[in-house]
Amino acid sequence: MMKIGSIVRPTAGKNQDRFFVVVSMEQDCALVCDGRKRKLDHPKRKKCKHLEDTEHQLDLSAVTTNKQLRKALTSLGFFRANA
Repeated sequence: MMKIGSIVRPTAGKNQDRFFVVVSMEQDCALVCDGRKRKLDHPKRKKCKHLEDTEHQLDLSAVTTNKQLRKALTSLGFFRANA
């Protein structure tokens, strides 16, 4: 079940090899960001059916900057430095 703080991966498209964090939920869409290409102040709107849940959660109350988001994804093994 996808919810705020879930780490997800798009199932198709140019970003399918990247991991994102769900920062907000709408009716059938999720707003996702990764801290590098998609910043916290401008998240990407994706339909939930196009996202694959990794079953990992991130505590967004501790994440307030893009750098902290990248560091949290890196520490969990979801972020590559050269991506």
